[in-house]
Amino acid sequence: MSNTKISQLFDKMANVYDQWFDDNPRVVAAEIAAIRQVTLPFNHALEVGVGTGRFAEALGIKLGVEPSVAMANLARARGIEVVEGFAQALPYADVTFDTLFMITVDCYLEQLTPVLRECHRVLLPSGVLVIGHIDIDTPLGALYQAEKEKDVFYRDATFRGTNTIIDKLKQTGFEVEAIRQTVSTLENIDHEVRFGHGDGVFVALRARKC
Repeated sequence: MSNTKISQLFDKMANVYDQWFDDNPRVVAAEIAAIRQVTLPFNHALEVGVGTGRFAEALGIKLGVEPSVAMANLARARGIEVVEGFAQALPYADVTFDTLFMITVDCYLEQLTPVLRECHRVLLPSGVLVIGHIDIDTPLGALYQAEKEKDVFYRDATFRGTNTIIDKLKQTGFEVEAIRQTVSTLENIDHEVRFGHGDGVFVALRARKC
């Protein structure tokens, strides 16, 4: 999906997107728990694609980049400092952050490699990148792919498998250190966070800059 199309979609649908978090508290809690399990203590962190600030607020991330003005404004209302910009050209100097977060962003990127290179550029030596993504190589991931035409947010999404993301991380100078998975059913239940990947549709991983 092009940057312009992403911005237009989320400018129009920011409130609908944000309401999803209130409507699905158990899924959101599981995703946040998975991310927390792979997150190390940080001093200077940035969320790439901060959206409406839901994850940043929960994780204590104070700074984000977001292309959608409407989404950025909702994040600012949650106390997040937001710079408007795109993941492909982060508006920061080299070796700036000890930790980057990129949560449910990759599916909106036609090309992931340039964004990972940008993340590598702005990370301090041995800094870490925490990714949360929808794993297409799972039963629910396959369902998301089959049904995505019916979903305004996922209609033009590019879902990827965790192995694909791991390979691209290795190609761009990262080493994966930790992986967690959660949400393996659409039932309204509390979802367990488990090691590895292949079953839970939401995967959180931590990769270190080499």
